[in-house]
Amino acid sequence: MNSKITFLFLFFVSIYFLTGQGSIQSSDGKIMYLLTQSMVENQSLSFSESVTVAETQGPQYSKYGLGMSVLAVPFYVLGKVLSALLGIEESMATQFTVSMINGILTAFSCVMIYRFALDRLSFRSSTGLFLTAGFGLSTIAWYYSEDFMSEPATTLFLLTAVYFASNPNRERKKHSLLLAGVFLACAVSCRLATLLAAPGFVFYHWMMWKNEQKAADFWADIFRAAIPVALVLIIIMAYNYVRFEDLFESGYEKGGFGGRFLVGFYGILFSPGKSLFLYNPLTIFGCLAFTRFLAGNKKIALFFGWLIISHLLMFSFWHSWPGGMGWGPRLMLVVMPYLILPVGFLWEAFAKEVKIPLIAALVLGIAVQIPSITVNISRYYYEMSQQFGSGGHDKLLFSLKQSPLIGQFKQVAVVYENLNDDFQIVQMVSLAKKKEKFIGADIKVVLDNGLAVNVPNFWWYYMYLFGYSFYLWLLPPILLAGIAVFSGYKLAQGARSETT
Repeated sequence: MNSKITFLFLFFVSIYFLTGQGSIQSSDGKIMYLLTQSMVENQSLSFSESVTVAETQGPQYSKYGLGMSVLAVPFYVLGKVLSALLGIEESMATQFTVSMINGILTAFSCVMIYRFALDRLSFRSSTGLFLTAGFGLSTIAWYYSEDFMSEPATTLFLLTAVYFASNPNRERKKHSLLLAGVFLACAVSCRLATLLAAPGFVFYHWMMWKNEQKAADFWADIFRAAIPVALVLIIIMAYNYVRFEDLFESGYEKGGFGGRFLVGFYGILFSPGKSLFLYNPLTIFGCLAFTRFLAGNKKIALFFGWLIISHLLMFSFWHSWPGGMGWGPRLMLVVMPYLILPVGFLWEAFAKEVKIPLIAALVLGIAVQIPSITVNISRYYYEMSQQFGSGGHDKLLFSLKQSPLIGQFKQVAVVYENLNDDFQIVQMVSLAKKKEKFIGADIKVVLDNGLAVNVPNFWWYYMYLFGYSFYLWLLPPILLAGIAVFSGYKLAQGARSETT
């Protein structure tokens, strides 16, 4: 079991590292990175560098969860060390190490999917491997392993909290509940909205113990698990006060939940540009499997149901339900495990012939993710904005013809065709080395001169373009590919031996 877990982690982390962009390209990620940088370099919670046009002069504060920036501190320090040892420019090295955090966290999420499948749902090991591949390679989790955003960390911490909360071992129950509280607190520190999951934990614990213990014991368990969450909330309020002199001011604009619910609900589930099901085909079968899930494990199924529905309803009300310039329904990544794990009930219940659609959905999901990790998706957003102006955003969301699911494949072809223009690439590399920024620049200028949107979006390719030694840009991807192949082979070997 331990060796399989090790190979599982190595397989996914090597793939995520191999396909990682090695830089921070989202505005959310840049803001959280700048806070980490300021904490390390200046011991401050503010920074002066602007990331978007809307920012004003003077001290800037991150409006995102403090947890991610704190988590990044040791990785930032590691980047400084690598810079000194390898002679890599410090900003490039620190962004590289920080950007790789989510690759590690998503690999751990894959491990937790596998453990949950076996330990809580009693699936076979081969089923657990299928579900893990479904989550790790066939959903938007692969894309969000690339950049420095809060969703992968929130996903891992919440999943781990659910894993410990659902521990059936009565003797370990109190210890597991405390651990569940700790990991839920970690999730809340990264994204405050995760607090919405708390009633699900209380309800699940009540279902497990309603006939077996006194009410006083029940509430004592809940109180014990709530202590870490309460401590994090106190830290968040103190952080709010330092930033805005208001315990309850987070920096998000007022009226964030003033969106049109039906538009958000339809958009998250069915829109061509953000549909949960189109970007993650296996989730369709996860929904179909819920009746078997309820019959086989009603309590955990209801727990999962609360996590899925509560987040869906909340984000449908959110004014920015599309999740910005992202791939698929970014905000719903946190509930992806609870839509993938139920698929195991279908996988184990039916004959091999019925598994063909599941395998097809898995392969289709992988195909959907590949163009998003190959070429920076913001390129297509820029092109749509250039072509349709302010109307480009709605076309991306609601027009099948302009859906990123189609447009991103075209961008891959355009980028690889443009690689033949050596002069333009040299110019773009020169601008990148000078740290040229395009904040507020004309979209055509960005499309013509932005290195990140005009070449394959892999860190090792950037290092090749920047002229680093082949020891730094060629050998690491070869090693990572070798680890992925070897660990994948060992996992497949184990799965075959189980079925024979």
